[in-house]
Amino acid sequence: MVNIEFLSANALNQMDAEKKLSTIIAAVKNNKILVLEEGLSREEERELFTRTMKEINKTRGFTGIEIVSMGEEVDDVRAAFIKMLGGKTKGFTIVGPEKLVKEVKRDPQKIGFATSGK
Repeated sequence: MVNIEFLSANALNQMDAEKKLSTIIAAVKNNKILVLEEGLSREEERELFTRTMKEINKTRGFTGIEIVSMGEEVDDVRAAFIKMLGGKTKGFTIVGPEKLVKEVKRDPQKIGFATSGK
């Protein structure tokens, strides 16, 4: 069975970066695929990969993550200001355990995410 968990933008926005990354890693280590309503920033993705590499060495049976995002990154000042005022960024992120995710297909309009079902 494959477990999929959806995290709302509201839930993510109530977490600081440390809590957000800890939540993602804990869920993935428990063989859950997460769909984040609001995409991670580039910096958050980099930190997620860094922490994942450390966890691989510490946790038996944990082989890593697969991550794919779709949407726009907030880069300009206007978009950042809108987000600060509570506006939503466009996009979402899917994160899953590497051992369950067999294939990721992405084009500009859709993402395909195939799992092993184990």
